[in-house]
Amino acid sequence: MNKESMKDYSLLATFQTEFEAELVRTKLEREGIEAMVEAQDRSNVIPSLDYASGFHVYVEPADYDRAHSIVESPDDDLPDDMEEEV
Repeated sequence: MNKESMKDYSLLATFQTEFEAELVRTKLEREGIEAMVEAQDRSNVIPSLDYASGFHVYVEPADYDRAHSIVESPDDDLPDDMEEEV
């Protein structure tokens, strides 16, 4: 995705790993919401900070509220082995 097309999208969330961002993108797309992931790679500036800015998930502004509620929903579809241990 180029920067020109990004201006039409709203930043929904930022994740530390690409896996998390892609998981959310997939979940949104199953709900009919187009989402895009962009990595903020700062490794060319400071190599020890690979992807320190995270992975950004963008959606169209018209879908933002619905997407936000899906992401913030306590209902998730992670497999049991992906759940955080208590």
